[in-house]
Amino acid sequence: MQNGNAVRSVFTEGINPNQADTAAIVSVLTNSDLANSYPDQLFFYGSGCGSESGKSIVREALKQIFPNAVLSVESDLLAAARALCHKEKGVVAILGTGASSCLFDGEKIIEQKPSLGFILGDEGSGAVLGKMFIRKLLYGELPENVTKAFHSEFGFDKDAILRRVYREPYPNRFLATFGEFIARHKSQAAVNEVIRENFKALIASHLSAYTGAKQLPVHFIGSVAFHFQEELHALLQWNGYTPGKTERSPMDGLVKYHHA
Repeated sequence: MQNGNAVRSVFTEGINPNQADTAAIVSVLTNSDLANSYPDQLFFYGSGCGSESGKSIVREALKQIFPNAVLSVESDLLAAARALCHKEKGVVAILGTGASSCLFDGEKIIEQKPSLGFILGDEGSGAVLGKMFIRKLLYGELPENVTKAFHSEFGFDKDAILRRVYREPYPNRFLATFGEFIARHKSQAAVNEVIRENFKALIASHLSAYTGAKQLPVHFIGSVAFHFQEELHALLQWNGYTPGKTERSPMDGLVKYHHA
């Protein structure tokens, strides 16, 4: 940043200490345009950085690339909270491939439901949305025109889908890829019900657990929240919650937060 304005954007491979050690993260950074930067301060927010062990892995990698910078490593959930709430209290959820949520008091996260992954949790996420949709598809519970459109677009039969889910890496990402297709067919009652059930599970398992949630704005970050915000906001209001901000990315909000 310069005078509070972003002057350059750099994109790298994803960095997650649950999936890569310090050496692997150093390799990603060394092979990116960031290696030619010399910041005085560096704020890193990411998946897998909610624990001290995850923060330590990332911090050690950053020290090797930016030895003179003052480093701050925090979770992607805190990034979402700071970007959306700034210094106000609110409920915050990330709804992308996965899902996570918290209650933020304007300074720190004070309540948080654990992230359990798409098999045990991740209610509201793209992976769970895809899982629910594919289950209905394979059980023959979707309209014929939706089923035909799916097979025409993707070419997956049952065996191919099961192989991708149970035998190949990153089944959560595979399931989340169907979000765009689901969005295009959400006018179909059966498809819309999948969307609603996913968000109902989010409300029941996450939002309802937070102290005073119905008296606070509920904010969202992520592609699923952004693309299905009409359905999400309507369901929130029906259940007595107040929709807050919904953004696809936290970056603009974070720039404003750190410049304030």
